Amino acid sequence: MEESERLVRLPLTEASPGEARATGVTPEIIAAIVDEFYGRCREDPLLGPVFNSVVQDWPEHLARIRAFWEAAVLRRPGYAGRPLEAHLDLPVGREHFSTWLRLWKQTVERYCTPQDAAVFMTLAGRMANRMLGVMKGE
Repeated sequence: MEESERLVRLPLTEASPGEARATGVTPEIIAAIVDEFYGRCREDPLLGPVFNSVVQDWPEHLARIRAFWEAAVLRRPGYAGRPLEAHLDLPVGREHFSTWLRLWKQTVERYCTPQDAAVFMTLAGRMANRMLGVMKGE
C-alpha cells in the first residue's frame, strides 16, 4: 500500500470528524459496563487466561480502563495511557478480538440505548482493528 493510500490513524480516544457522540452515557454507566465486561472476560475460557496472567492489580486496571472509556466516549480528560503499546506483546489473535468484541457488545447493549451502544462499538471496533493491524505489522 502506498503512503498516500494509508488510512489516517487517529488516537484511540479521538473521534473521527462527524462521528456520532453518546448522549445518555455517564461515568457511572461506563463504570458498570467496564466492571461487568471485565468480570465476564476473566471467566471466559479464551480471554480469561490472557487477562488473568497479565493483570496483577484488577482495581487499578479497571480504574485505568474506565478513564480510557470516559476519554473516548465522554471526551473527559484524565486518561494518559498508551493502550496500543500496552497490548502489543500479548499472545492474542483475531479469535481473541472477536470474542472481546462479542462480549463488549453484549455488555454495552445491557446499559445503553442502541445509539449509544453503536458509539461504543464503533470505538471498540476501531481499537480492535488498529491493534490487530499493528500486531500483524500493517
